Amino acid sequence: MQFIDSHAHLNDPAFNADRDELITTCLPQAGLCASIEIGCSTDEWQETLDLSAKYPGFIGAVLGVHPEYAPKYNAQEEARLSALLQDKRALAVGETGLDYTCLDKANKDIQHRTFLQMIDLANHTRKPLVLHVRRAGEDYSAYDDTFTALKHHWAGNCQTIYPGVLHCFCARYEEAKKALDYGFLLGINGCFTYKKNEYIREAVKKAGADKIILETDCPYLSPQGKRGTRNDPSNIPLIAQYVADYLDVPLEKLAELTTQHTKQLYGLP
Repeated sequence: MQFIDSHAHLNDPAFNADRDELITTCLPQAGLCASIEIGCSTDEWQETLDLSAKYPGFIGAVLGVHPEYAPKYNAQEEARLSALLQDKRALAVGETGLDYTCLDKANKDIQHRTFLQMIDLANHTRKPLVLHVRRAGEDYSAYDDTFTALKHHWAGNCQTIYPGVLHCFCARYEEAKKALDYGFLLGINGCFTYKKNEYIREAVKKAGADKIILETDCPYLSPQGKRGTRNDPSNIPLIAQYVADYLDVPLEKLAELTTQHTKQLYGLP
């Protein structure tokens, strides 16, 4: 079986002590055939491309602006990002979207403006979108506003089979359905395994195993049983087992589906 971590942050300082050993030894031993590195702030873009260059064929790159870092994004950085996205290692635009839990760092107007600029870049480059959407409590308006922005500004002219992914899916089927209607996949990580998150599991079950891909969002969100420890892509098989058991799908089948979908999302060979 082969797995892909569709969303990781291996450049995070949490991996400074053992990054190379993890990528060259631990991840292949765990069945990982690739990992997608996310550069979601202006300071991370070049590091993300550099990591991909260091491990060609294993580390893919995604470049964009997380809502939290939207205040740092300006015309100069927009020009730099547009140029960096021309690099063949840059597979998608993101993670980007709306996060209403960090409004103290980036208010709605700044987030919306930057998100629309990310959509414009995706339209221009014809690359898929990696969406980050996070609600505040039980208020799901961040999702409503995200899908409204896509409706009015996104061209949907992506060159890959899947035009995007709703990363770190932590919502109801209502939100899942809207993402699926746009052709997006659902990114499933350790959140799926947490005992309190039955609503996420039920939404994913209703969506179906053929609509998801696997991710860690490491070093964050370690799966149940490993919470409180550093997360890394070697936990993908554990997450996959949780998902397979809940969806009543053979693990081998889930691995095949999610690996194929991730390759189709990012245009991997």
